[in-house]
Amino acid sequence: MNRTGGSEELESQSLSERLSEWRRLLERCGRKPGRKRVHALRVVTLRIQAEVEGELRDLPCASHEAQAILDFGRRAEKLRDSLGAVRELDVWIGKLKDLRESLSESTEYVPRSTRETAQQIERLEYRLAKKRDKAAEKLVTAIERRQDDLLSTASDVEKAIGDGEAEVDEGRASKLLKEFAGIVAEFPNLDEGNLHDFRKRIKKIRYMAEIHAADPVCDRIAVQVKKAQDAIGEWHDWQVLARTAGSEKRAKNSHAVELLSSLTSEAYETALGTCDSVGRRMADLAHGTDTPSKTSRKPPARTAPTMRESASKLA
Repeated sequence: MNRTGGSEELESQSLSERLSEWRRLLERCGRKPGRKRVHALRVVTLRIQAEVEGELRDLPCASHEAQAILDFGRRAEKLRDSLGAVRELDVWIGKLKDLRESLSESTEYVPRSTRETAQQIERLEYRLAKKRDKAAEKLVTAIERRQDDLLSTASDVEKAIGDGEAEVDEGRASKLLKEFAGIVAEFPNLDEGNLHDFRKRIKKIRYMAEIHAADPVCDRIAVQVKKAQDAIGEWHDWQVLARTAGSEKRAKNSHAVELLSSLTSEAYETALGTCDSVGRRMADLAHGTDTPSKTSRKPPARTAPTMRESASKLA
């Protein structure tokens, strides 16, 4: 996902302002969990989690402040799980829609196999849309059930930490780079079995870096981590869609499965190449050899073809 004006605005907000935005989005999602609302609430929830959990290391474990943060974290995690179920379906439905439209956009002759693929994609898109409706209903119920507790713990956190804006911490970038290096050391060889876990582990580094983006190095850390996250997320989405299409007991889905599997393979190569490039850039930042004007190294993976090109290979 691209960084938007909304996320940049959140970077410059104080914790109190972020919590106000979070309360507003919580109330709106509880009424109507639209695609943009769900995404925005999920993002700001994780941002707040990352920010307040960063305060834990400086607090006594038994203190009221630490307990408030831990309590909020547990409740926020459950909220994010409910939001994530809807958000994933929104992303997958959107990708299928774009894919289906790309298969039908030509005014020239479209091979029969391509038309059949588009029809299979449309049927899968419809089934996921029905699942999305059910997930949204569960989300509304979950928010109704947990809203009072969430709001109460959020108020406790606000009182415990205060209302200051994130100040420039000269050591913050160094800490984040060391944390990233530690995670990389735990994943010496990225592959299909651990790539998604790696993406989840580096997520909070990005959000902490964005919160402290007034520091140019933190800003560059956020950009690099997001590149890796986006590339891995692209691969994971196609992988899930290919598996979903393949799990349907419908032999007629063969064209769609083949196309989705092809897109998955291309995205996997790109993700590995991007992670390699990002790892080197982060190492440059850690050693002080990276500058804003430095040209990024291109990932070794070949550029993935367009959806239309992938489909033409399978026609």
